[in-house]
Amino acid sequence: MIDLKLRRLGAAALLGALMIAAACGSGEKESGSPAAGTQASPAGMETAASLSASGPAASPDASAEPESDKPDERQTSLPERLQSELDGASIPEEQFAEWLRSRAEQDNPGDDPITVVRADLDGDGLAREWAAVVYENRLIENAEYRYAYGIVAALRSGEYEWQSFIFPEEDGGRASILDTGDLNGDGKPEIVWASLGIGAHTSTFTYTISGWNDGKLDRFQGAAIVPTVTEAGVRDGKLVVSGGLINSAGAGPWQREYTDTYTIADGAIKRTSRIFTEAATPFQRLLDGLWAEADGDAKGALRHYEAAAAMKAESYRDFAFIFGSDWVEGGTMEDEEKKFEEVVHRFAGFRRERLNAISQGQNEENACAAAKKKSGYDASWIAYLNAPAGYANPVWSDDTVCAAIDEQSGS
Repeated sequence: MIDLKLRRLGAAALLGALMIAAACGSGEKESGSPAAGTQASPAGMETAASLSASGPAASPDASAEPESDKPDERQTSLPERLQSELDGASIPEEQFAEWLRSRAEQDNPGDDPITVVRADLDGDGLAREWAAVVYENRLIENAEYRYAYGIVAALRSGEYEWQSFIFPEEDGGRASILDTGDLNGDGKPEIVWASLGIGAHTSTFTYTISGWNDGKLDRFQGAAIVPTVTEAGVRDGKLVVSGGLINSAGAGPWQREYTDTYTIADGAIKRTSRIFTEAATPFQRLLDGLWAEADGDAKGALRHYEAAAAMKAESYRDFAFIFGSDWVEGGTMEDEEKKFEEVVHRFAGFRRERLNAISQGQNEENACAAAKKKSGYDASWIAYLNAPAGYANPVWSDDTVCAAIDEQSGS
């Protein structure tokens, strides 16, 4: 099983670090069964069998032979070919991991290592399941596409059961197994799969989770999606991911790195907390409270609201605002900044009153109305709440002042 300690993903080697995992030993005798080779598809991922159907149709003039340094236009995916090679073969358990690794390396189009993880995924006390990510390039209409596939194999009664899926095509084959660990308390380890999407300014990791149940690769609903990940892994039965910064000037200077913690509940991936680095302004402390409230931590949210309502920023020179329609550097319009801070104090008090009313049994509508009345809420606050510059900040309106922060566009 992979070491469950968090692994640091160095910024200078982001793509390479994604592929680091600990390879373990291998498996017993097998005989691949076509009936056992069905494929499961975690959230947002296509099944391997659908690849030939999902690719572009062949163009009328595509009859020429491909160049020798390009892959053939094969009708079957790499996992299907590997499964076919297993059919009728006899690979001892202790040699299976090396067979899968060495065979997948033959089709590996890049420098990403093939790591095979061996684990007791079904909890029967025997480590006779193997998981891996394999890669291939495919030529479709004379264009070369790189694909990554997740594979799980299990040895049962001398035969290898086999299931696979395709990672999202837009991630360009940048995928790996991040870690394994029991994330839902059933005593069996789940697999955390990672894929990396690269945008114009920011790299974003998507983590999905699968379990192996009754010979099937079951996926849990949802995904953990975090930009610019600096650290990730399974710790104490939870998926912990640090990062969160958007590397674009337009996202604004109010951002802070955060650490998200996820577990599995009711068959879905659920974030249980988002903890930011230290707040330098009352607005950032307000955001701490809003995210704590969104994650169900009422006590933590009230604590942050109390602190935000009393906090004074030492300076806004490292920040920026939208006052009127202009992007204004912090420290240049002190009168407006004072009004902004006063509104943040009052809005923190408003959210505190609303949460207190809910804790006393009032429904959302009545709690919102009572908090507005008690705090002296005024619609003129909205312009100042939306003054922090950058699209990474929440966008408020008079209709959404009582809504959760993860319902605000921009947050």
